[in-house]
Amino acid sequence: MLFRIRLKLLFYFIVLVVLLTSVGLFFYKSSETVVSEYDENFQSFLLLNDISQRTNTITDKLHAYILEKEERYHEDYRKEKRKLIADQKKLYEVMKSHDVTLINFKNMIDSFLDESDATVGAFQRNNINDYSDHFNDVLNTSSFLHESTLAILNSKLTDYEKFYHQMEKQKQYYRLMSYSLFTAAFFLSTLLALWISGGITKPISMLSKAAKEISSGNLDGEDIKITTKDELKLLTETFNQMRTNLRQLVLEIKQKSELDKLLKETELRRLQHQINPHFLFNTLNTVSKLAYFEEAEQTSRLIEAVAAILRYNLGDLNQASTLRDEVRIVKEYFFIQQTRFGDRIKFKTDIQQDCLDIEVPRLILQPLVENAFIHGVESYEEDGEICLHIDRFLEWIVIEVIDNGKGMGETVKQRLLKYREENGFELNNTKSHGHSTSIGVKNVIRRLQLFYQQQAIVEIESQAGNGTTFRLKIPNGNQGGDCFVESTGC
Repeated sequence: MLFRIRLKLLFYFIVLVVLLTSVGLFFYKSSETVVSEYDENFQSFLLLNDISQRTNTITDKLHAYILEKEERYHEDYRKEKRKLIADQKKLYEVMKSHDVTLINFKNMIDSFLDESDATVGAFQRNNINDYSDHFNDVLNTSSFLHESTLAILNSKLTDYEKFYHQMEKQKQYYRLMSYSLFTAAFFLSTLLALWISGGITKPISMLSKAAKEISSGNLDGEDIKITTKDELKLLTETFNQMRTNLRQLVLEIKQKSELDKLLKETELRRLQHQINPHFLFNTLNTVSKLAYFEEAEQTSRLIEAVAAILRYNLGDLNQASTLRDEVRIVKEYFFIQQTRFGDRIKFKTDIQQDCLDIEVPRLILQPLVENAFIHGVESYEEDGEICLHIDRFLEWIVIEVIDNGKGMGETVKQRLLKYREENGFELNNTKSHGHSTSIGVKNVIRRLQLFYQQQAIVEIESQAGNGTTFRLKIPNGNQGGDCFVESTGC
């Protein structure tokens, strides 16, 4: 699931608010508990004091009623009595204790109220002896109540002193806990903020650095890798794809520029000397001798071969040809050289015809055959041999130009395969001796690599004194023709 930056920030603020709110609620509950305990103790003190004061008030009202015999004192007595009963119930609710002292205190209040009612009843019956005895009991009970109140207050104060010390310790504990919790909340929120901000700023920093490298012309940096799943991931993947596309585009431009340079240089050489004078001289010399010794039929065939080669070589190099046309021109070249050298040189072919209809760059076979002839077998007085072999192998069309000439060393072989030099593209800068074209082997190799976008398209097998094999591996594109083999003993 895409975890967006806005959700990250929202998550951070929610966690921070929940964390701080939890700390605040914890301390609020703790302080509320302390205040509640304090309030209960304080209310119990007030109630005990009220009960003690109210017993005195009841005694005074009762004594005034006996002396003055006025009804208003009797009414005040009853009001204070009701208040004392209410305070008695509230005391039980507040103190929530059922120890012996509290039970005795309650019984004394009940006795005090009973004796007070008995005094009022005896007084209203004018029974002097009875109300006098009951009033004395009221005074005695009131005195006991005061003493019990003081005893309970003393006990409560002792407990309160313990509570106070406990509350002090708890206050210290809460203070330490508050520092710890707020420190933990601060560090946790800081780490969370660093994590979220790092997840945002780190990819942006990496993108900025990569963008600076691209602006300076460096497109070879590694792809930026991030682990987040937000908008920055999509941005980074798009940036990586953009840089890959730029690299590919620059590579294509360089390759096209290189191919254009190859073709322009080849075209320039062809314009400078459409056909090598040495080759033309040797061919015309042969034609002259044939015209002298033979009938005109063979001469006509030789001239047709020369014309076919000239016509094909002067064609547009930018246009692709077919392997069939390339083979046809090579056979014309074979015919001319066999006419020149007779039995000194043998030319053989082993060609599978259904492989010939694929498209290939123009002028790739003739330069290889010429190279095999001139640098391989031209100097032989006899048993020189060049073979052209074309066959299908899996998804490849394999073309081999094989000669039994002088061969070449490893240094020469690597120099042919190496098309780049420190100062640019190294094409065919050496003079050609006896070539019908000025297109060298390096030019052929590089045009094939650019045409098929593959580097390992040419293989050279050769050892000094053991001949040379040029092997071209052409991707099998178009299918064509019936499958039959034309062979002349290769």
